[in-house]
Amino acid sequence: MTEQADVNVTANVTAASEGIVGLDEPKKMTREDWRKKKELEEQRKLGNAPAEVDEEGKDINPHIPQYISSVPWYIDPSKRPTLKHQRPQSEIQAQYSAIGEWYKRGVKESSVVTKFRKGACENCGAMTHKKKDCLERPRKVGAKFTGTGIAPDEHSQIQLDLDYDGKRDRWNGYDPEEHQRIVEEYAKVDLAKRTLKAQKLQDELASGKLDPTEREHDSEDEDEDKYADDIDMPGQNFDSKRRITVRNLRIREDTAKYLRNLDPNSAYYDPKTRAMRENPYSNTGMNPD
Repeated sequence: MTEQADVNVTANVTAASEGIVGLDEPKKMTREDWRKKKELEEQRKLGNAPAEVDEEGKDINPHIPQYISSVPWYIDPSKRPTLKHQRPQSEIQAQYSAIGEWYKRGVKESSVVTKFRKGACENCGAMTHKKKDCLERPRKVGAKFTGTGIAPDEHSQIQLDLDYDGKRDRWNGYDPEEHQRIVEEYAKVDLAKRTLKAQKLQDELASGKLDPTEREHDSEDEDEDKYADDIDMPGQNFDSKRRITVRNLRIREDTAKYLRNLDPNSAYYDPKTRAMRENPYSNTGMNPD
């Protein structure tokens, strides 16, 4: 009796296992198919064969392991390799406020309401709250019945949901028009200074204190706006003993010495000392100076 039961149990387990394998196991790949698949993978890694394309039409990097790109056979055997599950999912991704969204500034000037509107507060007549939420003093006769003294609607702000960078952005909500106002203000101040200076010169010229020939010379020297040639350029220092200006660094506006003549047979340029042995324009037909 015991041996018969063991045989039956063994048979049932074998049949169940064969049934499970037959139902869920994918179609077996032959040795030839497996060899061709491996050869194709090697050709894709070398760049000789086009990359595999997923269901969205995007190329799959051939160096990505199979366990990342392939869909498990017990989920969907017929599904082709894809990387969609590796990308951010739009349905579970948090939505944040855009960079241009910010709180309203000031109160919008709207037309004065003279008639009670349906759905407004029965006490003050505003549309942004109800009677039980009204913060105004309870009237003896509400605005619903009198139709007078209707309060303006409250200034409601939008709810912003900022991300990590948005919360720490020091320029978040900055209005570029503010900078334009500052520029205009400084332009007015500069214009006023120039007007006062011109008026002062006219007064001195009319009183005879200033010679007309010296006027142009003085205005050029005393002008606050200096030209680029008169300003000390970066990389220069003044030698007080020899009374000359020594330039120790090349500024960006200068052309490099090795770019003055691209002929390899022209003057030799030593990169270590940054010195040109000869005149690079000697054989170009230009003025040697």
